[in-house]
Amino acid sequence: MSNTAEMIYDGFLSNVEKALGKIDVELGLQIMLYERKMPDAYPMVELEIHYKNGVDISDKVSYIRNRYGFLVAAHDDNEVLARGTMNITMLQEIAQDPQVEKLTGSASVASY
Repeated sequence: MSNTAEMIYDGFLSNVEKALGKIDVELGLQIMLYERKMPDAYPMVELEIHYKNGVDISDKVSYIRNRYGFLVAAHDDNEVLARGTMNITMLQEIAQDPQVEKLTGSASVASY
């Protein structure tokens, strides 16, 4: 790979990281790729929502389940696992919670 291509790619990743904020870059790119390749349905996402210490996880589980209809479970003291079809806008909404530290996970086309 040429040095120029690597510099462009590194700049691209840096810009995406800034735009996504608390959302893991790889997860965000996976979701956006699937949204564009298959616009008729959202990708299936297994999401890990990492919260700050001291957050009442049971409240977060209820909120995520009721707001988005995802399968949700508490995991450890500061983490919620959610599974469902999601788009990047949904992740950005979840990331706006000031108690969220980061969103990680994986996306697939399993919903098709």
